[in-house]
Order: sequence, then C-alpha cells, then structure tokens
Amino acid sequence: MEKTKQQILDLWHQVNRPGQVNRPGIEDLIKFLEKSDFFTAPCSMNHHLAYPGGLAIHSLNVHRLLTEKCRLYQTIQKGITILDEEVIVAALGHDLCKVNYYKEGGEPCSDAQYNFLNSLLNRICWEDEPVSVRERIFSSEGKLKRSIPGNHATILIDWLKNRRFDPMPELPMVYSVNDQLPLGHGEKSLSILQDFISLTDDEKLAIRWHMGPTEPGTHFNYPSGYAFRAAMERSPLVTLLFTADLEASQILEGEKKP
Repeated sequence: MEKTKQQILDLWHQVNRPGQVNRPGIEDLIKFLEKSDFFTAPCSMNHHLAYPGGLAIHSLNVHRLLTEKCRLYQTIQKGITILDEEVIVAALGHDLCKVNYYKEGGEPCSDAQYNFLNSLLNRICWEDEPVSVRERIFSSEGKLKRSIPGNHATILIDWLKNRRFDPMPELPMVYSVNDQLPLGHGEKSLSILQDFISLTDDEKLAIRWHMGPTEPGTHFNYPSGYAFRAAMERSPLVTLLFTADLEASQILEGEKKP
C-alpha cells in the first residue's frame, strides 16, 4: 500500500510544477488526502476492491488505463488534445466522493438471521474458540451481538449448519455507508476538488459524468440524459474517463481479494 500511496502522491505533485504547470492548492489537497481515509478506504461496499486501500488502488488503475487510452486516441484521431495533468486530475479525482464515505461494520443482519443464528449458537460450546473470535460475536454479557453484519451471519450460519467441525471461517472486513456530505457522486467529487484547486471545463465534465450511462437519468431526454450526451460531444475526456473507470472495475478488479 505504501508504494501505491507514493505513486499517487507523486502524480498529484506533477499537477503543479513551478515554471511548467500552475495549479495552486495541490499541496493543500494532498494534505487533505493524507488526513482522510483515502488511502485506507475500500472502493465499494460489496463489489470491486471492497477492502482497505481499494479506493487508492482503483484510482491508480483508472489513471493507468486513462493514460493509455488518451495516448492512443491522440495518435489516431486528429484534434484531440488532453493534457497529462488533466488525465491525473480526472483519474485520481473522479472518486473522491468516496472519501470518508464508508465505515467499518456492515448493515446488521435481519431479525430472521439473528434468531436462527442464535438458535444454532446455543447448541455450541464456544469455550473452545479463541477469545478474539468470541469477542467479535458476543457482547460482554455473553449474548450474540445484535449488530453482527448480515454477511457475517450468513457465513456463520453456513458453517454451523454444514461444516461445524471445520475451523471457523474468516469473517471478512465489511462496510456500510456513512455519507457525511450527500451531494451525489460525480457532483461530490467536483465539490471536494474545487475546495482546493481550480479545474478545467474538460475535467469538470469528465468527473461529473464518470458514471457514464449508469448515471441515474442518463437514458432520458431531460435533464440528465441531455447534459450527459452534450458533455460527451464537447469533451472526449468524458467518454475516455467513464470507459476507463468501467474497464478498471469490471475487468481489472471485479470482486477479487488482495
């Protein structure tokens, strides 16, 4: 993770190079990222890179893909000019909406899961299990925690029903949403970035519409669908970023674990 972090910080430093690129505010943005959970946050709750550090890894994956796509199209298509710093800002900034967005501990299990798991647990002698395991499942009063996440409950129910004499399966890190600034997705990323640095119009359009056709409303004529299509026509970076994001999440990352 340290290598990924350093690569990302090095890229951000390239956006403001004295005598070459003037983008004041980058140092403050970097300080914000280092104080936030950007380098430890997951990229999703249940899908691609849903583990600590996933957001940073995804951002770097998108940067690599976007860089290659921009080079290709600028070579074969006349009239396309995308600056390196625009690639960095768009790729590394598109998902800043996920900073301080997730919290550890998934959504609590349903009442049915809780009651069924409780009935199974009552038949088991837990004294043989390590203290660290018991503390994750039981309260200090020895009762099953009502806050146990639903996917943890599913794993434990399957184990107790079908594989009781196997070692207890690992309970993965799980998350739930704790959105402290519910502005939306691309809109929120723009808001965070513009608290620190100025953006080009191409960067604004690409980041705002980086969800592409999956953005709610983009299939309709008005208002979102019209704006999305107009953004694609105005800036090639819009299409290049949302396809790089899609390719990273669906092909490079999927639901694989580190």
